[in-house]
Amino acid sequence: MQVCQDLRGFSAVPIIMITARVEEMDRLRGLDLGADDYICKPFSPREVVARVKAILRRGPQLLTGVAPRLIIDDAQHRASLNGVELDLTRLELRLLSTFARSAGRVFSRDQLLDKLYSDHRVVTDRTVDSHIRNLRRKLEQACPGETPIESLYGVGYRFQLTDG
Repeated sequence: MQVCQDLRGFSAVPIIMITARVEEMDRLRGLDLGADDYICKPFSPREVVARVKAILRRGPQLLTGVAPRLIIDDAQHRASLNGVELDLTRLELRLLSTFARSAGRVFSRDQLLDKLYSDHRVVTDRTVDSHIRNLRRKLEQACPGETPIESLYGVGYRFQLTDG
């Protein structure tokens, strides 16, 4: 439990706890401390393989190109920048994930709307501006003086974190 807690202090590496502790409180504590999965003995080796594959299908939680400054865990609806937990709405987290997975790429408002609203509801392209404004404010708290989301007049937005 302590190793899991210590690892979560600086890394988003996937953690699967395999243990003889079967009490519900132990399982809940392990998951609360940051484990991605918790497997109790006895278990089938095929089950372990299936659970590892399930975690790997989610993709890397520590995003390359911006790591270790930015950690996004979509499954737990968490994100942190420079070790500061970001208090994001569902749409802000989806927006940040979209940007971070394609750092440096320019997205138009329409492209971002398609990523944010997969149900294709009718919203104006200025809705994106509101989400960007709120996300910028929250990122600024974690990295003062930086502007990771750049506006490109008449084109859209680009996300880029510096190495510092």
